[in-house]
Amino acid sequence: MGFALLLKYYTRRGRFPRGRGDFPDEAVGFVARQMKVPVREFASYPWTGSTIEYHRSQIREHLGFRLCSARAWPSPGRRGS
Repeated sequence: MGFALLLKYYTRRGRFPRGRGDFPDEAVGFVARQMKVPVREFASYPWTGSTIEYHRSQIREHLGFRLCSARAWPSPGRRGS
């Protein structure tokens, strides 16, 4: 359920949520009913660590986004060349 909520939040807000508090109880309840899982499942979603990082990378890939790195930008001395 955490993955589904992350995906929907990102598509609506353009960023990932900071934590459980970013989700209205009504939205969590709606998704839980759609997935036929108890609402309490969301309480155990890990907000740090490899699981959420993997979920975020899957969502970015699915939506065609990628992380920006320093190498993606030209250095100040090379602009316009």
